[in-house]
Parts: sequence; C-alpha cells; structure tokens
Amino acid sequence: MTYSRDTTAISELTGETVSTWSEEWRIETEARTVLKISKQERDVFFNGRKDENGKTIDRGVVGIRGPQAAEAILEMARRLQEVRDAKK
Repeated sequence: MTYSRDTTAISELTGETVSTWSEEWRIETEARTVLKISKQERDVFFNGRKDENGKTIDRGVVGIRGPQAAEAILEMARRLQEVRDAKK
C-alpha cells in the first residue's frame, strides 16, 4: 500500500506555498511557537536553563545552534507579528 503525504503548506508570512521540509518553514514554525509562549518560556527556549547547582540542564537555541540562529528566529517572529498586526 502506498501513502501520499502533502509536504507543502501556506506560509503565514508570505501567503505562498512552501515545502514543509525547507529551512524557511522550520524557522517560521519556530517563530510561531515563540509568539505563543510566555516571556519566561522564551528565555528558556533561547538561553536554556540550569539546575539549582548551576549545572546546565538545557542549552537552548543559543547554546545548541548559536546566536545567529536565535536571531533568525527572533527576526522571523518580529516579521510574523507585523503581518498579523497588519491583518487586524
């Protein structure tokens, strides 16, 4: 039996069809998540967290992918919020 799976979606940012396997889509979905979470959760998402002894237990985006990756997600979140605000 063969299954067909659609690997495209409509970008909320551009309104165009994009591949759900693309880097552009990955960053947009991360940006959507960032816009949904609280400031405290955002800080953990980007900067990680430490236990009560100061040991890192979650490195966050900056620790894993670096500051440029974190900035790309934040920039996408800003652009996405502007698009949402314009639609209101």
